[in-house]
Amino acid sequence: MVDERGGLIGVDTGLILQTLVENAFALGEKRRAERPPDAVAAVIEAEEQVVVGGDDPALEHDLRHAGYLARVVEAEMFEPARQPAEWLPDMLTERLTLTGSWARAAAAVSGDLARSEPLAKPSPDDEAAMTWRVPGPGGHVRHYLARRTIEDRLLPRDQPLPIDPAELKRAWLYGFFVRACEEALPPEAVLEGEGEAKPER
Repeated sequence: MVDERGGLIGVDTGLILQTLVENAFALGEKRRAERPPDAVAAVIEAEEQVVVGGDDPALEHDLRHAGYLARVVEAEMFEPARQPAEWLPDMLTERLTLTGSWARAAAAVSGDLARSEPLAKPSPDDEAAMTWRVPGPGGHVRHYLARRTIEDRLLPRDQPLPIDPAELKRAWLYGFFVRACEEALPPEAVLEGEGEAKPER
């Protein structure tokens, strides 16, 4: 950053990141009562795609929904986030040929991506860190936003979790990738039962 005299001003990257994460978290919380379209909600709630486990399926579903909303909020905050991930349609189409169902394909792809993502802050060079390959603010922002959400959801608990709380990030990521799938290949663009995209008119 440059000041009025043309000199450089030090930027507190940590403060900027914290402010960005808090703003995104607050916007997501305002939309918490919103429900996705039925076809997408079914994927978020898919029981066969449990990515965390533990003793509280309601917590997993809540975090999935929060991850979904986080991607929605990104598009409002950042212009690059309004672009879909160009690599996702091929992954979805491949699953569609096996399942014939957008919901099952999106659930499988989102589950695989959520399970492969590092639990620690992901490096941009890590090929498993697919949060860096979805247009928007990047993997670090998404990592910290997931942690911020998990901290909020665990505050009211009076019982310890039977799993490492860090594992809950995978539930948040699942919802995030469901939204990314919806952007890349919307359910209405697929002929259910045939595993094919609808022809353009």
